[in-house]
Amino acid sequence: MKIAIFGGYFDPIHKAHVEIVKKLFEELQIDKVIIIPTNVSYYKKNKALLSYDQRLDICKIAINNDKYLCDKNIEISDIERDIKNDEGYAHTLIKIKNIYPNDDIYTVIGSDSYNYIDTWRSYEKILELSKLIVITRPENEIRKDLNIPYIKLDMNEDISSTKIRNEIIEFILSKLEQNE
Repeated sequence: MKIAIFGGYFDPIHKAHVEIVKKLFEELQIDKVIIIPTNVSYYKKNKALLSYDQRLDICKIAINNDKYLCDKNIEISDIERDIKNDEGYAHTLIKIKNIYPNDDIYTVIGSDSYNYIDTWRSYEKILELSKLIVITRPENEIRKDLNIPYIKLDMNEDISSTKIRNEIIEFILSKLEQNE
């Protein structure tokens, strides 16, 4: 079985994330997708908008409310609920490989993350345990000097979580101002 691990902070999960999951099934013939909201934000310095449980619940809602995805083999996993800051993604992959020892595991990351994967804790172990699927967006270049193999999955839309988060904050602030 081909299993794609799609992890992230998902603060919040949004339309582009859902489209990525669809493309994994449609274009790469992935058999199962495991969506893993992380409880540790390694590279993001901003305070989270949503709690871990809220992010987990919203991931479930987003997938279950999509007519195409609601009958696909998708798991929303809380495997990283209690992850510690020093464990890293390789630790999660080891747990997943123990659950699915005979399956092909794919790690789904954005091209921005691919560009600094060589700085990830135990990235060699990640590459040993899984193949990479790199989501490309129109504005992101991929580093040519890494020479780390990957499967490319193009996203034509340029929707970033930061942009959506900022729009949510602006919307909430405008509603608060209207109520004053």
